[in-house]
Amino acid sequence: MNKYTLIDSGNLKKLEKFGPYTIIRPCLQAVWRSKLKKDIWEQADFIFVRDSKNKWLDNSKSKKDLKNLSWTIDVDKIKLNLELTDFGHIGFFQEHVFLCKKLKALIENIKKEENISKEKPKINILNLFAYTGLATLFAAKSGANVCHVDSSKPTILWAKKNVKTNKLENAPIRWIQDDVLKFLKREVNRGSKYDGIVLDPPSFGRGAKGEVFKIETDILTLLDLSKQLLKKSKFSFIIFSTHSPGFNKTAIQNLFIDLFKKDDHLDIDELLINSEKSYALPSGYYAIWQKNEKIF
Repeated sequence: MNKYTLIDSGNLKKLEKFGPYTIIRPCLQAVWRSKLKKDIWEQADFIFVRDSKNKWLDNSKSKKDLKNLSWTIDVDKIKLNLELTDFGHIGFFQEHVFLCKKLKALIENIKKEENISKEKPKINILNLFAYTGLATLFAAKSGANVCHVDSSKPTILWAKKNVKTNKLENAPIRWIQDDVLKFLKREVNRGSKYDGIVLDPPSFGRGAKGEVFKIETDILTLLDLSKQLLKKSKFSFIIFSTHSPGFNKTAIQNLFIDLFKKDDHLDIDELLINSEKSYALPSGYYAIWQKNEKIF
């Protein structure tokens, strides 16, 4: 099967299958002992290690050119291009699939309630820290206009490759390489409005011109600017996720209550990657804020 599987986790590592390849990567959350036998782990194709220098080890039977290796997997009828990066990422975070399905449901609800056809999209979605574009693909395939914002040019090119692979080149996607906070401030000044905003801010990051982003000091500004860009509609929403230490359920709840009305709908929970044969793997937290009209 050309899909994703969490095979096992433990001993500060995770064992995952991405289509034809099995990969071992560090995982600080996996403080327990691995559940499956050692020989299962020994069959991994590639291993990412952090020592004096980040590097990939090739454990496959037929040795690969790891720097130029690329392949695709299927994610809920969407194809994603994967590759092994110097940071240990491969272009896909499984925990985001759950949120993308929620995004799809929210878009479909707006289309139904406002009688919007897929051929003439009038739903505007803003995808911040958009990475390789999984949420962009879900939104575009659902018939929405998408504004895709990321500070990394290589990552935007990767997202465009994913769009091309899914034959969505003609979808109404606006590509923005910029510092997210600077872009949001300009959008507020322009009077731009969006039906929904998706954001997955890093713990620490740099903008297109070296601007520093720290989630603990910038999150209030980030969410406040996002709030100003939402349409005044009973169907507007924000999908927020974080992998940063210290952002637990209570912290996120306090943050959203501080910024939004108490009678709005707020769903907060842990992001998990489930495994059929091993433990569920905690992968951060999410919040889905909906203006009055809860559909979940």
